[in-house]
Amino acid sequence: MGMGQRSSFALAESLDSIYLLAIATIDSDRRTYSLSAPAQPKTTFKTRFQGIIRAMDPRAILQELQRKAKKQFGQNFLIDSEVLDDIVAAAGLTANDTVVEIGPGLGALTFELAKRIKRVVSIEADYDLASYLRPKLPKNVDLIAGDALQTDWHVTIEDDYKIVANIPYSITSPLLRKIYTHTHPPTTVVLLVQKELAERITAPAGSSNRGMLTLLTEASARAEIVRTVPAVSFYPVPKVESAVIRLVPKQNEMSSIFWPAVEAGFRHKRQTLANSLKDIQVSKEQSEKLLAELGLDPMVRPQVLSFSDWQHLSLLIQGK
Repeated sequence: MGMGQRSSFALAESLDSIYLLAIATIDSDRRTYSLSAPAQPKTTFKTRFQGIIRAMDPRAILQELQRKAKKQFGQNFLIDSEVLDDIVAAAGLTANDTVVEIGPGLGALTFELAKRIKRVVSIEADYDLASYLRPKLPKNVDLIAGDALQTDWHVTIEDDYKIVANIPYSITSPLLRKIYTHTHPPTTVVLLVQKELAERITAPAGSSNRGMLTLLTEASARAEIVRTVPAVSFYPVPKVESAVIRLVPKQNEMSSIFWPAVEAGFRHKRQTLANSLKDIQVSKEQSEKLLAELGLDPMVRPQVLSFSDWQHLSLLIQGK
């Protein structure tokens, strides 16, 4: 190898070293080094939101409307395109689907749904946003200005439908109760909710997160957490993390549970179930006897019982 060739290789190696050194960046969140790619531009509100609807910037729209996001409506607008894609994917949409969307806000999810399905029925409680959104919507979107908890959405829907929504977190529990007891329930429900509530909805037997809403869900649907969502995926940024949940309604088993017993049990979660059931005129001695018949510890707390345990306990209490 000639001197010139050796110099060329040395120069190439030197440049490679300089390049690797230049692209080695510290991930400030994980405190790790990455040598796989050049550093990406700093993510800003504008660059993150462009991944969803390029013509929409919630901050700019709110400024245009001379208003702020309203806390009473739980307005935190989704600005993360990956989360949006995951919500849509979780719903398993087809071209012939009808979807009820609750809380369309500025329409990020609405427009995405409208591109994929036959019909969207969006219910918006904020009349100002409804007025802003209405003239911008495609023809296959029906916008109802009103409270979803008071609106009978199935009146205009004869066939099967799904619910897909980024809902105001304050209405999660009453909305789920309405869905579970509806005479024309959806075939699939995909909701973006507060992470803590998602964990309560899906909590297994024995979990401290288990409660009344868990049992209501188990009586009515199969539930799972699809993914968690960081607070920075929204504008304004909320103080809590979120999660996407999927519910598939099943044959309703509400009638198999004696709900006063469940309410009494979870009203005093820190007490033993035998103590709590005194609220429904079942003595501690009777409760301990019934629990023993089920093979349960007399000192058991309500969150330990499975749905099947509650079904059997309900039969025993009602037949005592």
